[in-house]
Amino acid sequence: MTERNILAVDTSTNTLRLALRFGGDRLVKSQDAVEKSHGQVLLKRMAELLASADLKIGDLEAIAVAVGPGSFTGLRIGLAAIKGMVMALEIPIVPVTVFEVAAARLREADQRVHVIVPLNREECVRCAVEIDGTIGEPMVARYDELAAVIGNDAVAGIGVDMRTVFASHAGHDLSDRVQYDAADLIYLAEARLAAGYEGAEVATLEPLYLQKSQAEIKFDRLH
Repeated sequence: MTERNILAVDTSTNTLRLALRFGGDRLVKSQDAVEKSHGQVLLKRMAELLASADLKIGDLEAIAVAVGPGSFTGLRIGLAAIKGMVMALEIPIVPVTVFEVAAARLREADQRVHVIVPLNREECVRCAVEIDGTIGEPMVARYDELAAVIGNDAVAGIGVDMRTVFASHAGHDLSDRVQYDAADLIYLAEARLAAGYEGAEVATLEPLYLQKSQAEIKFDRLH
């Protein structure tokens, strides 16, 4: 595998996750709670991470970025910043979904697992990860519909306490296995790049949205 200096950025939640692989086998990472906007701290934290590795931005050879699902605003801010960087540096951008991270972390599971990511108080995004690692189609669902859809399958929540929203499945909850940091994005990106992946098309790359933003909903209502 060709060793690269790879930065990973995840702005999909109110936790800013960053990681940097450099020097072949060295890894540094950071994780910060973001109260207002990722835009206020993202560039500063990336600069601090690069400085800790004694690297400059021009030393980066690829960037992995989380594309959701997750916070509409957070994903927009993160992806816009990374798009600008990879275009200026002429390096690959590797998009990674939360469900791809979950599938990698659930490799040892001996059953189908439904990964749950919150949308709002009443709804979530549900995606099945099969025993062989195959990732199903993400679907929006109400929390009160989960029991009928999931049956006796296992669940794993990312960014949501399944004990609160789906207490009946406490005995089938694998949430502890899918808690991740930005290093997980790097591992997936490295494998794809080593297999010949040349990066996503920057102009057409969009976050994984399954629901319109509040601004879009208001616009539709007005028009």
